[in-house]
Amino acid sequence: MSDVFDAASVTLMMSDFAVTDPLNKLQVIGGGLQVVGRDHSKGVTSAFALVVTMSFEPTVINEQYAFEVVLEDPDGTPAQLDGPGGPGTGGVMRFGQTLQVEEPNFRGVVVPRHALPPRTQMVLYFNAGLPLPAGRVLVWRTRIDGESRAEWSLRFFVAAPPSGPVLG
Repeated sequence: MSDVFDAASVTLMMSDFAVTDPLNKLQVIGGGLQVVGRDHSKGVTSAFALVVTMSFEPTVINEQYAFEVVLEDPDGTPAQLDGPGGPGTGGVMRFGQTLQVEEPNFRGVVVPRHALPPRTQMVLYFNAGLPLPAGRVLVWRTRIDGESRAEWSLRFFVAAPPSGPVLG
């Protein structure tokens, strides 16, 4: 395990919409989303956002780390997206980037050094939806330097088409 991994705290949230402003404040609409709607005729979900907030101990300021978010099945294997060839033919959803723990900087305000923890907020907004398989539980999992913790994941459900009428 890396020093950054040991010093990290991660939270995940899904919402209908989210964005960070120039002061790194988070603007959220429909936060706490657990069931993602789906346009079954187009084969994609409704628009949604994934917000990943990472806080660190000041001891790791200026350290670089590998950040990753992966969409998984509940058993921990990467989830297969739906594609042109049918269900499960669209590959996997993974976002990765090398980041650095930055010391907090509040322009125009004097805050004592190390008074507040370094924090990074990542917003992944899928405005056109994703081709996620319907009627399934999926999991967003965050990793830092290739490692994860159980609490660094978020389960959600993709709505299935409504059942047809029962006759007889």
